[in-house]
Amino acid sequence: MKSLNDLHLENNARMGIYNNYTVPVAYHDLAIEYKAVRENALLVDYSHMSIVSVMGDDAWALVNHMASADISIIRDEQGIYSLVLNEDGTIRGDMYVLCTSDGYYLLSENIPAPEIIERLTSILESSEELDIVELPAINSMADSGWGAIMLEGPYSWEVMSEIYGYDIIGLPYFEYINEADELIIFRCGKHGEYAYMAIGPEPALVKLWENILSIGGKYQLKTGGIQYQDIVRLENTGWDEGIFSGYSKNPIELQMQWAIQYDKENFIGKSVIEPQSHNQGERKLVGMLPTAECSGIKSDDKVLVEGKEVGIIVKSGFSPALQSFIALALIDNDYALADISGFEILTAEENIPARTQSVPFLYNLSMLVNPAEHSFIDSSKSKRIT
Repeated sequence: MKSLNDLHLENNARMGIYNNYTVPVAYHDLAIEYKAVRENALLVDYSHMSIVSVMGDDAWALVNHMASADISIIRDEQGIYSLVLNEDGTIRGDMYVLCTSDGYYLLSENIPAPEIIERLTSILESSEELDIVELPAINSMADSGWGAIMLEGPYSWEVMSEIYGYDIIGLPYFEYINEADELIIFRCGKHGEYAYMAIGPEPALVKLWENILSIGGKYQLKTGGIQYQDIVRLENTGWDEGIFSGYSKNPIELQMQWAIQYDKENFIGKSVIEPQSHNQGERKLVGMLPTAECSGIKSDDKVLVEGKEVGIIVKSGFSPALQSFIALALIDNDYALADISGFEILTAEENIPARTQSVPFLYNLSMLVNPAEHSFIDSSKSKRIT
């Protein structure tokens, strides 16, 4: 049987390496894939996602010690988003944690499976406080031929409901369903859109991929590669190593404290980051919008107020949805307020007047689509709230 990689090569996808896995970078021009994810549906191979199983009666204590989130609040068929911190409180990466009746699956786009396993093993060897009686079984699911694909966009729910029925439509955010085709269908997403990740054996993923494509035409669905994240993760900001690692890995500066449960029992990095959380810090991440036409903004451009340098541009790009350049900047805390004018961005060519902007930059179309009332293909229903 064909593999996902075979399908991509047959269809001339441009391939690349992400998180030590070979996956499509792009199928089409970036504008086509961006339009699909923001207006219709985009099908993407997420096999770069590390999937590690941690099974056993004492799995909770081990996973909860590595995660910044409180794993105790989720139950079978529920998931949670968490950061993974280093001992110094900086961000190593992020992950989804899925709870099962036997333990947990850990899913990470940016931490390789061997490193996750090494971290878990190190915790077992060094932490006497966990009171673990029976050692959990830890395995990379890649060894069992598992992978993941993602369907994302404001009408992805309608595509998936054709395949799996209306239970998909009612699936809450961060919950999953075990389907008869051996796949886990997990509702998640980092880009402000409806999104469904299918996780499981690659033969089942290939069948689902082909099934989605067979019905996707009427939804104007497109296949895509990982490159679309360059824009959507600027518009809907969250942890992305490629964006932040050269500037900051501090979750407080990056305004990601919502992913940390400070009052739970000890976790890696807590002794450093918890005291820091009581202080304002020196700088924070904010969005920035130019208030005049400009030729572009680049990383490392300086942010000024009345000629004084108060920050630095971390990442910028052109937002097709806003029809404007947008940027993320680390700004001195005294100036890091939303919707404030009077800033300038100093580029190599010009000084650009700008204002701060709360993030995310977008109010996504998915926010205006109600599966109970709208449809892309049913002419008796409107496509969205107008």
